[in-house]
Amino acid sequence: MNRLQEIEQRKAEIDKRKTEIRSELETVEDVNKVEELEKEVDSLDQEATALTEESELISEHNENEKKASAVEEKSAVKAKKMEEKNMNEERKYNLSSPEYRTAWAKKVMGLSDDKFTAEEKRALGDAITTTATEFVASDADTQGINNGGLFIPTSVRMELMELMEKASPFFRDIRKLAVQGNVDLPYLFEADDANWYAETTETKNEGQEYKNLQLTGWELAKDVVITWKLEEMAVDSFIDFIIDELFNKMAKTLITATIYGTGSNMPTGAIYGETPVQTGDDSIARVLNTYGALSEDAKIGANVYISSAVNLDIISYKDNNGNYPYLAGLPKVSGFNVEVDPYLKEKDILAGNARYYILNENTPVRLDKERTVKGRKVTYGAYAIYDGKPKPGYFKKGTTANLPSA
Repeated sequence: MNRLQEIEQRKAEIDKRKTEIRSELETVEDVNKVEELEKEVDSLDQEATALTEESELISEHNENEKKASAVEEKSAVKAKKMEEKNMNEERKYNLSSPEYRTAWAKKVMGLSDDKFTAEEKRALGDAITTTATEFVASDADTQGINNGGLFIPTSVRMELMELMEKASPFFRDIRKLAVQGNVDLPYLFEADDANWYAETTETKNEGQEYKNLQLTGWELAKDVVITWKLEEMAVDSFIDFIIDELFNKMAKTLITATIYGTGSNMPTGAIYGETPVQTGDDSIARVLNTYGALSEDAKIGANVYISSAVNLDIISYKDNNGNYPYLAGLPKVSGFNVEVDPYLKEKDILAGNARYYILNENTPVRLDKERTVKGRKVTYGAYAIYDGKPKPGYFKKGTTANLPSA
């Protein structure tokens, strides 16, 4: 029982008692008794008045609390709505968003809208680019459509790049850019060395000659063809499958171009046009001599990459005691490392600091889709624009061709 209920109950008791006193006054004859009863009535009236005032104060206080609570609740609701509005306005999805990754897979698989979460739909509205020929702007109720091909999520592109780097140590080590448009990179071609001077003698102006590496862009494209049945797989499995297929289709071409590319409709390879170094009587000597053919500046940070065939020549070497000392590969050479790169052609050796090779991803990898009823197949066309070039004079090509067998 709260205080207001207690007051109402007491006021009811007071009214009842006053009624009893009035009945009693009608029959009582004793003057003293009459005075006593009248005093009791006065006392009850005073108590009732005090209780009424207390009740009014409590009611007013409760009403103020209700009003304050209503204002607070209204403010909280308003603040929550503003927060949700700000979150919706500020939350922008891009190719790096995990929501876009799953939405991308569902979209290229052609799943219906009910298979997408609200977040995936918003991610598509912000990030999607499809093979549609008509542009549709995004709004609150409409999913935006860009007319240009479905870009592959950043995470998928990164996984594809990681697979390439695992497959090729040279590709792993080269410098990679992601600049849209042509790239003009100046580099110091030649400069005077420092000189020793006596105290207070003025230093000479340094002679410096600069040249440029100009990267434009060449299109790299390949198709991945799968059956309708295969397309019905789960989303995660589909992403893994596409990554593997893109790697098999595009990695070999891109990695090979960074090593052997002619520069005609493709990147320029690190050792394109280099005359092979052939000095040395065995594979190990030619590995060392290829490194030795680098200039003093080019040797800084340089390593040697050998083909699988050269590696086989080395590990199959048999000494006079019938032992194979290099079965574990070449021991770490003082000053540089030797790694096997399966993308080097048979008998080839590449020496140099891979950081002096620049690969630019002008346009990120994207995926276009084409469905054919005949044969029940889906063609996913992978497309990207790359260009790459080495700093001239900083890579050497070696070979172990025409060596006598071990």
